[in-house]
Amino acid sequence: MGTIFVAYGGLPEERTAVLEFAAERAAASGDGLFVYHAREVADEPAGDLEAEVRTTVDRVDPDIPVELDLNVETDDAEAADVSKQTRLTDAILGQGRELEYVVMGEVEHGRIEELVLPSMTEAVLNTHRVPVLLVPV
Repeated sequence: MGTIFVAYGGLPEERTAVLEFAAERAAASGDGLFVYHAREVADEPAGDLEAEVRTTVDRVDPDIPVELDLNVETDDAEAADVSKQTRLTDAILGQGRELEYVVMGEVEHGRIEELVLPSMTEAVLNTHRVPVLLVPV
């Protein structure tokens, strides 16, 4: 049994679609899920996120093993300089386990947004270390 890394973020309906896709794949393959969420705002309580993840996975198959990392931004000045892209790729590359692949959402942006907004997807794809499945959201 392997582990599927789920990059869990964005709007609730987007991240739920990504998690459901990953859970369906895990149920079919017998893999477990490692769900990583880089919380940006303090008003997203960890307990609510945990319940959201468990409810979504349980709808697919309650026997799927799930591990959560609800990474929280800190007030530490040095840690605050680390981008979300770096935190995500560090979480993927720093796993002490063999990942089957990464599942993450792909949000379509306009030309201007693509130039201005850093891409989480690009950061993960540039690691060249693990296959990535993109779920259109």
